[in-house]
Amino acid sequence: MVQSLLKRLSSADIEEVDIRFTDVLGYWRHVTIPTRSVGRKLFSQGVGFDGSTLEAMTPTEAGDLSVVPDPRRVYRDPFTRRPTLVMLADIVYPETGKPFSRDPRGVARKAEELLKSCGVATGSLWAPEFEFYLLDRASFWQEKGSSGYRLSSLEDPAGSRDPDRMGLVHPTESGYHAATPLDSLHDVRAEIAGLMNEAGIRLKYHHHEVGQMGQSEVEVKFAPFLSAADNVMIAKHLIRGVALRYGLAATFMPKPMAGEPGSGMHYHLLFQKAEEHVFYDEDGYCCLSPVARSAIAGMLHHAPALCALTNASTNSYRRLQPNQEAPVYRFFSGANRSAAVRVPAYARSPESMRFEYRVPDATGNPYLSMAAMLMAAIDGVKREMVPEEMGFGPIDENVFAPDYDSSGLPMLPRTLDEALDALEEDRDFLQEGDVFAPDLVDAYLEAKREETRRFRGAPHPLEHVLYFGL
Repeated sequence: MVQSLLKRLSSADIEEVDIRFTDVLGYWRHVTIPTRSVGRKLFSQGVGFDGSTLEAMTPTEAGDLSVVPDPRRVYRDPFTRRPTLVMLADIVYPETGKPFSRDPRGVARKAEELLKSCGVATGSLWAPEFEFYLLDRASFWQEKGSSGYRLSSLEDPAGSRDPDRMGLVHPTESGYHAATPLDSLHDVRAEIAGLMNEAGIRLKYHHHEVGQMGQSEVEVKFAPFLSAADNVMIAKHLIRGVALRYGLAATFMPKPMAGEPGSGMHYHLLFQKAEEHVFYDEDGYCCLSPVARSAIAGMLHHAPALCALTNASTNSYRRLQPNQEAPVYRFFSGANRSAAVRVPAYARSPESMRFEYRVPDATGNPYLSMAAMLMAAIDGVKREMVPEEMGFGPIDENVFAPDYDSSGLPMLPRTLDEALDALEEDRDFLQEGDVFAPDLVDAYLEAKREETRRFRGAPHPLEHVLYFGL
C-alpha cells in the first residue's frame, strides 16, 4: 500500500502532503511537507512534533512525539491553493515507534481490537448524523467589561424586512425539510456532499433541519468503526471549508443560541460477526437480540460517565433539555425521539438492525467518544445486562408530555461538572484492556475541570438582564 501511494505521489499533480492528527480535546492539527521529501521512512518513522504544546498530551520534560501517516486514509484537499494530499496519522513514541497512550486514534484502534477479542463480534459499523448551523455572520467576545455573541442568518424570520430575502421566510416554526427556495442552503450542502463523497465518505442524504436560522443536517452511510471516526474529522473540516467559500460560518455548537433547536451528533451502530446478524431477533422487542439489548443497557448504565466524553462542553447541557428533541432521561424505545436510545422503525430487517444513541454532540472528540461508547456496549454484553431489569425501559410514551410522571426515570447529567464527577467514579470500564490509559483519563479530567472553572467567575450576559437593576 505504501508503494502504490508513493507511485501516486510521483505521478500525480501533488505538490504537498498534509499530515493531520487529532489532539485529546478533538482539534485537528497538521504538519505539511513537500511531496519530493516523502519516502518510505515517513511511514515508519513519521514526523516529530512537540506534544507539550498541546493540552492534555505530554509534560514539557517529555514532549517529543511523532506522527506516522496511515496510507489507507488519504484524500485530496479541496481548499488549498497548491495541490495537496491529506494523510490521517497516528501518534507514536519516537524512540520505540509504539502507539502513544494518549493518541485518540490509537485509543479507538484498541477499543476495536477489544471488541474482536471478546468473541461477540468481528467488528462494528457506525453512522453519525451531522447537525450544524450555517450562519451569515458570527462574532463573539469575552473581555473585561464586555462579553457576548452576535449570530445572524438570512433565513431568520425577522429578516422579512430585508429586501434581499424577497419575502422568502419560513412560514412555520419548523424549518425541517424545507424546500427551495425557502431552503437557501441547498447548494451549499450539495457541494459539501460532493466533497465528502470524493473524500471517501458515503452519503445517505442532506436536508434543512428544524432550526430556522440555517440549521442543516448531513447523514452518512455506515462505515467500519475507525473509518467512521475518521469521517467525523474529515466531514467537519469539509463543512467548515465549504461554508467559508459561500461567506458563511459553520458551527457544531450544541446550543449556539436561545430559542432555536440544538445540534446533536447521533450515532447509529451495529455489531458484525461474519454472516450472523448479531443485533437481530425476530421475537425481540423491536426485533432487538439479547446482545443488542445488553449493549444498550451497557451504554445507558454508563451514560453519565460517557457524557464527559460524548458531550464534552458546558454548552452541551443547554441542548439536553426537555422538549428539545434531545434526551434527558436514560431509557430506550422504538421510534420515540425523547429516548436516549432509539430503534428506528425503518431499520428492523436482519441486515439493517441497529440502534441510535441520541445523547452525543459534536464537541466530543469522535475517537474518544466512539471508543467510550463501544467500551460501554462491550461491558454491557460481557456482563449480560438486561435494560428492562435496570429501569431503562422500554418506554414508548412521550416522557415530556405534561401528564407523564417522569419522576422515577434515571437522568443524564445536567452539567459538565456532573458528567466529570460520573467519569471519575465510573472509569474502570474504559480502562479494560488498557484501552483508555489511566493517565489519559486523568489528563482529560484535569483539562475539562479547568474549562468549567473558567465559568465560575465569569458572569453570563443573561445575568445582567435579570439582576443589574436589583
